[in-house]
Amino acid sequence: MDFLGVVPPPPSGGGSGSETPPAHQKWRSTRPLSTARSSHAAALLPSGQVMVTGGVSSSAPPTADLSSSELYDPATGTWTSTGSMNVPRIGPTAVLLPTGKVLIMGDARFSNTAEFYDEGTGVWTPTGSTFASRQFAQAVVLPSGQVLVVGGVAANPAGPGFAELYEPATGGWRPARGNSRLLMGSTLSLLPSGKVLLSGGGYSSTSAEAEVYDPSTDTWTPTGSMSTPRDGHTATRLPSGQVLVVGGGSAQAELYDPASGVWTSAGFLAHSRRSHTATLLPSGQVLVVGGGSAQAELYDPASGVWTPTASLATPRSYHTATLLPSGEVLVAGGQDGNGGTLDTVEIYTP
Repeated sequence: MDFLGVVPPPPSGGGSGSETPPAHQKWRSTRPLSTARSSHAAALLPSGQVMVTGGVSSSAPPTADLSSSELYDPATGTWTSTGSMNVPRIGPTAVLLPTGKVLIMGDARFSNTAEFYDEGTGVWTPTGSTFASRQFAQAVVLPSGQVLVVGGVAANPAGPGFAELYEPATGGWRPARGNSRLLMGSTLSLLPSGKVLLSGGGYSSTSAEAEVYDPSTDTWTPTGSMSTPRDGHTATRLPSGQVLVVGGGSAQAELYDPASGVWTSAGFLAHSRRSHTATLLPSGQVLVVGGGSAQAELYDPASGVWTPTASLATPRSYHTATLLPSGEVLVAGGQDGNGGTLDTVEIYTP
């Protein structure tokens, strides 16, 4: 198994995870990734460390598919190596299981393999393979502990939107009822009821449609459509239970109300975004980062207002954003405005 080296200290003036920025400074740099990567996955582990894995790097021409993983320690601001995945994965889908392990599946080469990471051992272990080969799929952990996976399907093995369920107890997969469309770039959001909202996406064309999955009956039900087609957008469940949808080819944001099944406008961002991140902060505000702009923006559900906040040092997309236990947000890697892969890491302090 390959291991990465410990990441070297940052240049003079670089911050560490334990530093507090001046009151006027929202972003600070921390130590870079040891390997530049975009279209990777990240997960906050039970220990409070952040695991980053996979993706693609342009540091080795022409590109390199990555299986390597590394850990960020917020207490020290340092990155250290951990076990590599058994196969390289670009655009994998990762979720934290109730057991504390991280389940990862799929990649841009349409893999049907899956594996899980154990923080206690630092080892990736293969688990059951999905029925369908997928890239950039969507996954959500259900209240039962099962994992629902939809979209990103390379072929059409069992209906337009072939869905699957992962059983952590057995490590196996079983088919779930498929939704009505074969989707790429859609989003899944767990609703307070335990049902799941599927929004937007597309394959031959982008959709504004939305559907709700009920795990208790294994059925999909159409719900209200968004005002505009979207793919590569984000969907964030707010403390109210509503879902905020941002980007995907539009500057207009929208709110979904699970109680009524109705979408309403949530105002306009300063920039149209795609392949960005949206992070729910402890304050209840939502931080939107990247996707074609260095300018970050905040949405306040209480007022319904978007406010520009401090800009990133580098514009980026296809990055990851992870909420730390401190309430700060760790933004790692991604692709710059010229298509180059980034190793830089920035931290946002609300």
